Amino acid sequence: MKKMRWVSLVLVLAIVSMSCQLFTSTSNKDGVVPGDLNQVSSELPIYDPEAPLPSPGAAALRALAVLEPGVAELQGDVEAAERAALNAIIADLSAKTGSSIELPFPISQLEGAKVAIPAREFSVPANYKLVGDFDEGISTANDASTITLVASGWNDLFTPDVQAGAGVSGSATETEGAATNTSSIDLGRNADGSTRFGFGSKTEATENGVAAKTEVAASLDGQRCPNAEGQVSFTVKVRLGADSGGSGYTQDLTAFVRAEVGDDAQIASTTIDLTQGTRQAKNGRQVYVETGQTIQYNGNNVAGFESSNLRLIRASQEVTREEVGSLSSSGHDAAFAMARTALLMAQNNWLDGGCVKIEAASPGTVQPGSTTAIPVMVHQRFDGSEVPSKLEAALSGEKSIDPTSLTRTPGTLTYTAPDEKGKSATITLTATSKRGKAKLELTANTGGAAYRVSGESNEVSFSGEICDLEKPFTIEAVFPGGSATTLFTPGNTTSGVTEMSGEGSGCTQSGSGSYTVTLNEEGSGSITWTDSATLTCPLLSNTRTNTFTLPLQPAPDLSCP
Repeated sequence: MKKMRWVSLVLVLAIVSMSCQLFTSTSNKDGVVPGDLNQVSSELPIYDPEAPLPSPGAAALRALAVLEPGVAELQGDVEAAERAALNAIIADLSAKTGSSIELPFPISQLEGAKVAIPAREFSVPANYKLVGDFDEGISTANDASTITLVASGWNDLFTPDVQAGAGVSGSATETEGAATNTSSIDLGRNADGSTRFGFGSKTEATENGVAAKTEVAASLDGQRCPNAEGQVSFTVKVRLGADSGGSGYTQDLTAFVRAEVGDDAQIASTTIDLTQGTRQAKNGRQVYVETGQTIQYNGNNVAGFESSNLRLIRASQEVTREEVGSLSSSGHDAAFAMARTALLMAQNNWLDGGCVKIEAASPGTVQPGSTTAIPVMVHQRFDGSEVPSKLEAALSGEKSIDPTSLTRTPGTLTYTAPDEKGKSATITLTATSKRGKAKLELTANTGGAAYRVSGESNEVSFSGEICDLEKPFTIEAVFPGGSATTLFTPGNTTSGVTEMSGEGSGCTQSGSGSYTVTLNEEGSGSITWTDSATLTCPLLSNTRTNTFTLPLQPAPDLSCP
């Protein structure tokens, strides 16, 4: 089973604060305000993959607390129920996709424990009117970004193991304390290489006379790996909502993200079409505002953006111009945070080998002073198409690699080995194109490495020392009532023939066979041999076939002639 740890993927998203003002506080004729992207960009969360994951349901309650502070006491149970349900789903999907993903998802957190996204305290904005006016929108940009981080990470972990044209899903319901949560995940990979991922979570909680419902959903759908033209296009959505008594809110965010990727695998230009719809209710009054805008910028220069198509899509009749401004501004903040996070997570994936791979074989054990040709190709991971790429080759060790770069793959590198035995080298290949980036490490050695053999196989204990896999060596065996010696004669560094002899309890045994050696990149390995041995005793004779496997451990301290 393929094993993937959540912490093995580099999912750290850090965005540098920008000092310039991205949006001025202006509005269109309907009162729609684009928001403050300067603040949004500077406050996008920094994700720590080793810390417990944040709770989307708890995030929904934090936002509701602006309208109904009493729901704060439900946060712990909502968080625990949600995490229990998600753990159950992850275990189910891991089995279905062949991935084993270990998530830092504890049912509860110790006081003062490190959290992935710092949870904001329940607080009410200054001058906020808790009487049914909505002159200040609820700030959900941080929560929308956090939920997108989690959904993007799961998408990149699970979908590579799903066959094209197939999909898997799972759901679970769990109760913890006063809260019951039902969560679901649905994901798939389409024949054209695009992926889809959907996550949903609903929680109901009641305690000490306070009842609340939360609803969180997120989805990603489209081409998150650059195509042959370096184009990325996908849709990301987040719904965040909660209700308690007569107070509540729902925010629906949608972003259609399009990016052009250059030959250096970096984003060259971005266009994002945003829409947001926000509903807020308090003390019998409810308002709804749905707006949109388009944002364009080059590279990572968000400060040089161009904004267009700022518009009011629809609004409830009783909403005021000030409320249109506040709800559209906070909604656009959240939608941009969601879109920007999703794009940067996609970029992180294609820069980390998630979309393309290098295909080349390690020289392995070679003769001193020899040369080895290394054909190199780059392919897209999912459709298998060839990806012409710029290739860099860096050598660590002895002796040389030539050329050290290829303008365009496919191509061939040549490794020249040092003249002495016992030398090793690592060749690091880096491929870069508008379809992504990938790395591959190849190893080479000139043999002569020493190993120790010790262990038990088939209830027989073995020990021995190998000074050179290209020279004959012996391994001693001890078993109840006797012992034996096996002579290994190499045909090359990875295979050869065996000859065994031994005695015990008045009997003798002898036989012959063959063996193979497998070496790992880090230097350790194993030896496996099969022999046909004849046991001869005074009153009987018997022949049988045995197979043994033992680990090989590097022994640089071994004294060899």
